[in-house]
Amino acid sequence: MNTLREARLRALLSMLQLARKAGLSKTTIYLLETHQRTPQLLTVHKISQALGVDPLTIVEFRAAYERVADCEGSEWKG
Repeated sequence: MNTLREARLRALLSMLQLARKAGLSKTTIYLLETHQRTPQLLTVHKISQALGVDPLTIVEFRAAYERVADCEGSEWKG
């Protein structure tokens, strides 16, 4: 399993290049790589497509899937 940064570097892309290819901001890529933000599933999809990788092979993306699974398994108390 790779981190987002490792996958990006393996694809020979800078943060800016990946951001442009995925249709996102460079700040978004930075925040994900530095674990300051957990991505939404749409973001996971965009970056995975841009990198040409299975999203479940990226450490940060697994957290997004786990967050969704946790939300679906609990009752809304809002």
